[in-house]
Amino acid sequence: MKIFPQSIRWRVQLWYVLLLAVIVTSLLVAFHRNQREIKYQAVDRELTDPITRILPHVENRPQPPLRNRRLPPPGPGMGPEDDFERPPNRPQPGRAEREEVLEEITSELVARGIFLIHWNRRGEVSFASENVPEGNRGRPGGDSEGGEKIIKRTVKGFREMVHTGGPGGSLILGKSIVPLEKELSSLAVRLALVGVAIVAGGFLVGWFLIGWSLKPIGKISGAAHRIAAGDLSERIEVGNPGSELGQLAGVLNETFERLERSFEHQVRFTADASHEMRTPISVILAKSQFALNRERSPEKYRECLRTCLESAQHMRALTEALLELSKVDAGKFVLRTSEGNLAGLVREVVHMIEPLAEEKRVTIDSSLEELTAGYDDQKIRQVLLNLLGNAVKYQREGGSIQITLTSDGGEIVLMVADNGPGIAPENLPHLFERFYRVDRARKREGRGGTGLGLAITKAIVEGHRGRISVSSELGKGTVFEVRLPK
Repeated sequence: MKIFPQSIRWRVQLWYVLLLAVIVTSLLVAFHRNQREIKYQAVDRELTDPITRILPHVENRPQPPLRNRRLPPPGPGMGPEDDFERPPNRPQPGRAEREEVLEEITSELVARGIFLIHWNRRGEVSFASENVPEGNRGRPGGDSEGGEKIIKRTVKGFREMVHTGGPGGSLILGKSIVPLEKELSSLAVRLALVGVAIVAGGFLVGWFLIGWSLKPIGKISGAAHRIAAGDLSERIEVGNPGSELGQLAGVLNETFERLERSFEHQVRFTADASHEMRTPISVILAKSQFALNRERSPEKYRECLRTCLESAQHMRALTEALLELSKVDAGKFVLRTSEGNLAGLVREVVHMIEPLAEEKRVTIDSSLEELTAGYDDQKIRQVLLNLLGNAVKYQREGGSIQITLTSDGGEIVLMVADNGPGIAPENLPHLFERFYRVDRARKREGRGGTGLGLAITKAIVEGHRGRISVSSELGKGTVFEVRLPK
């Protein structure tokens, strides 16, 4: 019972069928009422038309009084009895002739199923057809003072047209509407069957169309289940990219692709971190076992301790870097910004790096514009140390490094350029990835770093709403460019 109301298909189907049923019912009811009105109007016309033929024959209408007639001016030789112009004598039909005509009209109406009743002005029934139904002999109200009028009414299965208020008395013409009502009832049944057929057909068509429309959702659900089961390479087939579901499928495919990359990155990151930690630990264990196997000379002990110290320092640097990146991933990367002179900070870092540069006979040239901006002093110092340290580390002996600090519109541009061996184009897109090293392009001396420096540098720059980029050419050098908002 819970599946039925929770199904999107059934909910849409029920609303669709309900709306269709309401529309079809409204149209069919309106059509039935229109047909009823048309048929009743036809009956009313059939009852109204004979009234003008019948009234002259049921009772003579009196001549208008003399006061209502226009008198001509008196002429010579006119007596008192000839004081007005008499209208020409018109033959008036006799009683027998009127009854004969009335019988003829009545026979015609009876043949058509119409009954007739007439009351004279004294309230007496002067004429009635033989098919007058029982209970329809009551004289209708109305008199001549109110004027002539025709009233439509329905009484006990009969449609009647009542003429009252005239000098000829009151007249009723009626006809049974039982056949008409049966015809309308039959029409209602047929319309109901047509409505049911339309709704049933609409239900089937709607079921097919809704199923066809929701088919992509089934594909999306199936792909999501397979991805949840561990198949991150699964993608949704997009049949119509322009539709709403096609756009949804496209967005989900992009999401799944990012999830796959993130998962692969996480796996690689974990493997690289384990590998980085395993090497110094293995060195410490090996040197410790070497020192403890038997008595060694003081020089050997000092060498073992020195190696263990270097390995421990490397592990500490790696741990701190991983902790820093974990804060970035968790959204807990906090910057403590304050206004400061960037040129002064660059000079401090250059002064710290100069001893390393002198060992390799590398010269550092600076071109710094005095710029003040809001930044985290400690974090930007770390960025400068990473960039300058890498530039010195991977620079050839006797090379040079150029540092420039300028403003470009609303941005501060820091560039660190060297003329070292450069980086291959295929390595540039991965340079800011964690634990990524370009060992073939850059010959390292001594123990290498953690492979996390540039990843941390990028996180710090982006935390300052800036961006970092790199360009390089083999044999000509590498340029790192950092852009920070003012």
